[in-house]
Amino acid sequence: MPVRPFATALLTTTCALVPATAQEEVLHTFRNQGESFQLQLPAGWRQLSPNEARRLGENPAAPAALTLAQPRAFYAVGPVDAWLAGDFRGPWLYVVEQDSEWHLADDYAEVLRTSWREKGAASGERHELTEIDRRPVGSQQVEAVVAIRHCTPPPPRPASTCLDVHSPAGGQQITLSFQCPPDAFAAWQPRFRRYLDTLTFARPSRKAKGLQDRLWTPLITGAIVSLVLFGLYKHTRGRR
Repeated sequence: MPVRPFATALLTTTCALVPATAQEEVLHTFRNQGESFQLQLPAGWRQLSPNEARRLGENPAAPAALTLAQPRAFYAVGPVDAWLAGDFRGPWLYVVEQDSEWHLADDYAEVLRTSWREKGAASGERHELTEIDRRPVGSQQVEAVVAIRHCTPPPPRPASTCLDVHSPAGGQQITLSFQCPPDAFAAWQPRFRRYLDTLTFARPSRKAKGLQDRLWTPLITGAIVSLVLFGLYKHTRGRR
């Protein structure tokens, strides 16, 4: 084979083997309405409005996390226009903002599992947590609880796999849950972690005084599950 055609064929084959995740991705800065945090997310992603979430709630193919939204409290960020058109194949981010930081005890992993199990029993969803750890995240290296969670809701809602990040933020607790269909998580997880590396908080975490070793309560899932999933469960039961 001549040198030039061989080189061309080799280049073509090599490019075909490069995964999509290695290609250049256009990002933009997402900043929450309270301006307490920001991070880089794919261009075209935006915050889902409450009216748009209600519209998605009427579509049984929509993931449960996309069907309720309250600005400054709990909401999805992602390709909203695609969702409204019925396309839920891509990833998204779900955000929960709480008014006070958690105070963690040594058994935080078991408390987290128990909280999700109890809330799931009430909502009809099943949550399986793996790789629960405390680690520094974002540009400021704030210590957070990070876990991978597999969520299986009652039919007909689709399942999802999530990279959950629970981080203190200057008196608030911010939960960032990067989510996608289970069969796409392995491909998207490296990107999720790159987005997470850009996370920046406007205010540093407040250090607990005298409460550092107290067991934190199941507020972890109060916003995500009680407000979103339990409400969805009641909506689903009402349609049967």
